[in-house]
Amino acid sequence: MSTAMEPEPGAPRTGRAVGAVRLVLGAAGLAGIGWGVAGAWNDPFLSERVGLAEWLIGGLLLHDAVFAVVVFTVGATAMRLRRGPAAWVRRTVLGGLAVGVAGTLIALPALLRPLPTQNPSVLPLDYGRGLAIVWAVVAAGVGVALVVRRRRDG
Repeated sequence: MSTAMEPEPGAPRTGRAVGAVRLVLGAAGLAGIGWGVAGAWNDPFLSERVGLAEWLIGGLLLHDAVFAVVVFTVGATAMRLRRGPAAWVRRTVLGGLAVGVAGTLIALPALLRPLPTQNPSVLPLDYGRGLAIVWAVVAAGVGVALVVRRRRDG
């Protein structure tokens, strides 16, 4: 008996090449994070290093305690459904959800900053509208991916 978590029949399996690409991309991501942290830490204009450390650790904890838990819980629940859309549709929608939530987490500091600020240039943009545009683009991308796959598979 098959479960929703197993690949669909005929689905391509990942091989050594995919594993190697994931390893290289993961290493590049970690190197980029390290370079960014080192650059911010050594910035001569950054005098509040403790605040920077708190912000970076807080972001990591927010990601691990909220974002990852919500996305994985929703994903596992959706993939275990016996009824509803095909597993590939659910995976595509869940991917869009993960991207949208990540964009929301990135925008949260700007959205939650109390107004007015003492520096008028701190919030020069409408971040709420920008976040709505991000969600619209993600939704459109998911929709296009679903239509392309449906047409390709006939």
